[in-house]
Amino acid sequence: MQMMREPVLGVIVAGTMLCSSITALADGPMVLTNGQLDRITAGAAIVTSSTDAQAAGVLALASVASNSVVAGGTAPFKSQPGLTNSAGAADGTAVAAGTNLGQQNQPPPSSGTSVTTAGAAEGNLVITATVNHTFQGAGGVTAQVGWIFVAGAWVGL
Repeated sequence: MQMMREPVLGVIVAGTMLCSSITALADGPMVLTNGQLDRITAGAAIVTSSTDAQAAGVLALASVASNSVVAGGTAPFKSQPGLTNSAGAADGTAVAAGTNLGQQNQPPPSSGTSVTTAGAAEGNLVITATVNHTFQGAGGVTAQVGWIFVAGAWVGL
């Protein structure tokens, strides 16, 4: 019974999201103020994560995951409302295992992963930190992790 609840819950959540996006458009277009347009066109942090995994063999397992978050700050200069501080982070993981479990006359097992992260932020002070590492384990296991953090700020204007 537990195995059936998760797919049903996923369908319910997806349906709710689709219906809520339709109701959000029900009021039609609206005119944005100059301040709202400045916040849209002034930019913010952008982060992405792309993951992939492949495995071949009698026993082949692959798993991937990606997450990202972006946060905007307040404008530190009242005369420049479009210059806001922003930050973002993204991570990705990929794990693959391919093995023949000692069986003879099988094609060679394989496993591979790919994790790519990227990001950018606007400001005259931009900090970017990134890590991407691949681990090779026993039994045909390959794991890869990637992480990026970006932050942009306007300082001393």
